[in-house]
Amino acid sequence: MMPGLSSFSSAEAGEAASGGFSSTWTWSVVVALAALLVGAWFKINHRRRDQITKWYQPGYDAAGQARLLRDRLSLTTAVEGVTPELRELVDVISKLKLAEQRSPEVPFGVIVAELHGYSESLLPPDHAAKLAVDPSLLDTYLGLARMQGIRLESARTAIIAVQRMIEKRTRK
Repeated sequence: MMPGLSSFSSAEAGEAASGGFSSTWTWSVVVALAALLVGAWFKINHRRRDQITKWYQPGYDAAGQARLLRDRLSLTTAVEGVTPELRELVDVISKLKLAEQRSPEVPFGVIVAELHGYSESLLPPDHAAKLAVDPSLLDTYLGLARMQGIRLESARTAIIAVQRMIEKRTRK
């Protein structure tokens, strides 16, 4: 056969020698496969993060409600039967207990303990009348008022710690 009449061109010969694929096709396939793998990883990672966020959201919201309530309670000394926010306190404590059962690894129990301790240090409804009759009760009532402040501050610290822990886990 004559060299000028060959049915194979030199480009076709090089392509056949390399397995039938040109280097352009090989790099295109590698880039497309890498893009597919990265896209799948992002989708799986975001789906997992969304599930974690959905799981922690009720507890995060309950901690937020507790923080708002704590801020309102810190404005005055709580008196049993007189302070209107005490009814809300029972609801918030219940929500926090549910969040604690749902996510035991997050320390919702610390917030519950501090708020429960706060509710135990309320002044009696007739504290002013009792104080007028017996001035020696002043130290007792001042101790209760101080205890309320200490419990509210401890609750604030615990709420912030819980919210940061949840934000760290969900990357909010």
